[in-house]
Amino acid sequence: MDIEFWMKMAIDLATESKTPFGAVIVDPEGQHVSGYNTTILDGAVAHAEINAINKIKQLDYDRAEELTLITTVEPCPMCMSAIIWAGIGEVIYGCDIPTASKYGKQINIRAKEVAAESWYGPIINGGILATECEALFN
Repeated sequence: MDIEFWMKMAIDLATESKTPFGAVIVDPEGQHVSGYNTTILDGAVAHAEINAINKIKQLDYDRAEELTLITTVEPCPMCMSAIIWAGIGEVIYGCDIPTASKYGKQINIRAKEVAAESWYGPIINGGILATECEALFN
């Protein structure tokens, strides 16, 4: 899987939506669904990862562990919990929560901390195109 290709897609989604937050979920065959942050008028849970997870049924997969979620910013505790509940096998993010917190409000609980407290721990890797993802905040 070309992680940088998918991260660039997430960056493009964020840019189009005029937010720093874009996410893509990819199955093993390269089929994907995507999401981006929507306005607070759409509800408090309208984060990019949640919007993408809500489309997950459009993918053809046998086990959720086969899926990879790529997101421009490390998932917040709410989104990371949803990722765990959905059973997604891998999470890849661009810039991290400490970096994002320089630009706005964040709950300072890291994705790996949330996963460590659950029964299920997806693979979590960060820092992919982090500079480009951080630039989305400007």
